[in-house]
Amino acid sequence: MDQSLCHSASSADVSAQTSDLRLDALERLTVTVLYGWLAVRVFVDSGAGIGLTNALPLLSEGLVVAFVLARRPTSRISKRPGEWTLALASTCAPLLVIPAVVQSVTFPLLASAVWLVGMLVQLHAKIVLGRSFGLVPAHRGLKTSGPYRVVRHPMYAGYLLTHLAFLALSPSLWNLVVYIACYSLQIPRLLAEERLLSRDASYLQYASIVRYRLLPGVF
Repeated sequence: MDQSLCHSASSADVSAQTSDLRLDALERLTVTVLYGWLAVRVFVDSGAGIGLTNALPLLSEGLVVAFVLARRPTSRISKRPGEWTLALASTCAPLLVIPAVVQSVTFPLLASAVWLVGMLVQLHAKIVLGRSFGLVPAHRGLKTSGPYRVVRHPMYAGYLLTHLAFLALSPSLWNLVVYIACYSLQIPRLLAEERLLSRDASYLQYASIVRYRLLPGVF
């Protein structure tokens, strides 16, 4: 009887691990396809004479693909459809922006500087994460060094800066609506990640030390 129970538990563990690996592969495939779509749009727009500024998202989002493909397998990934929807929708939303044919000439150097800072922040966060990077809420190891000493989600903070800079360089009502929709999804996504990570006592201790999630002194 005991051996039968042990065998059943072992089979359940193997089934759960297989399910996690399949979900992990699905996430990798999805982000790769989305990036390919973004690249096609940018190159088509550039061929129409649109400025190099519109290729900036390729650099930032390209890092996402590289880190997703190189990451380690997860021991715990969310299986909630709502959390998958949040993760994929908030990742897709920024890809819907439309580069402006006539770009803004208001403070272009300042906007470019903000974009560069945002890029460096998210790059630093991704380097610290290394193979622990992912999109859907999952536990791939706790990181507390570098920018994670300042806020709990520095990568999202970097995204915010690059998105604001791109909006300043390619201002339009459509792009503004896209980014508002993006962050109305991004915040619940961030909170979903924290719900999963909070099952780990080490994360709860870390959260008690680093109080702010995204913006120091604000949120």
